[in-house]
Amino acid sequence: MKSKYIYLTYFTVLLSLAACKKSTIGVQSPQVNITLKNATAVQDTFVYKIGDTVRFMISGDAGNITVYTGDAGHNYNYRNRSTVTGGIPELSFTSTEQYGTQINTLQVLATNSLAVLDSAHIVNATWTDITSRAVLAPSTTATNSGTIQLGDLIKNPNDSLLIAFKYTGATGSTQRTWTITNYIVNTLLPDNTLSSISTTATASAYWTKFHIAGSSANWAPTTSQLQVVGGAATAPNNVCWIVSQPLYVSQISPDVAVPIKNIGSPNVPEYDYIYTAAGKYTATFVVFNNSAGDQKTVIKQFNIKVTQ
Repeated sequence: MKSKYIYLTYFTVLLSLAACKKSTIGVQSPQVNITLKNATAVQDTFVYKIGDTVRFMISGDAGNITVYTGDAGHNYNYRNRSTVTGGIPELSFTSTEQYGTQINTLQVLATNSLAVLDSAHIVNATWTDITSRAVLAPSTTATNSGTIQLGDLIKNPNDSLLIAFKYTGATGSTQRTWTITNYIVNTLLPDNTLSSISTTATASAYWTKFHIAGSSANWAPTTSQLQVVGGAATAPNNVCWIVSQPLYVSQISPDVAVPIKNIGSPNVPEYDYIYTAAGKYTATFVVFNNSAGDQKTVIKQFNIKVTQ
């Protein structure tokens, strides 16, 4: 019985090895030639003007072809990037102010050190008052805040950033109503491109409101705006906050390639692209054949200069 068991086990192992070997199907390296048709060549660089069609001619055969065009979001060197060093978070929003004559009723605050998102920690946290960095509406005319840079609040890539709007209304005269729209936080990357971090598209999940003292008036977030409606002259004093979720402004999505051809689809004779800004770009084609157990990849790169 023991010898039969050993034999069956050995036979099972052989079958498993054979199955693994059979599933590993090798592939050949892709045979593809890519050239630029309508280019002015200066040494190793191809020169175009803004709005020109950059036409890549493709011949040969490959299962998959993708391209990193080299502009924002499609840089081959950033394909594995998940954090950025040296980025500057930027805040902007639009505000309107209605009713009454009370002054200094809205503050814009930011912090990178908030342990717990509750009313006690909100009040006692170390906030940086960034109100003076913003342009606030003096009336019902919608006013853009301008670009508010917050790089001084980020000390390392793991820091989170929270933005708050604090409202204060006083009894004795009509209290103000504030409306905030077009709220957005971007990170200005070292290459002068912007990475969008947050908008109010998910307002109910993104914002947390806190009524600290006084009347029942409080912030009301929706998908299109943040608003606090103050009371009449007889309303009690009022203090209320609305605070964003933590923003990890140094985290960034990796750049991605544009797919041109997938396995099984017909060969593509050309790929056209138009660069919309002057600059220097490296267009990188990643051409590969693959199977369940093998992949052969060829990289082809072109230096491109776009002028006015």
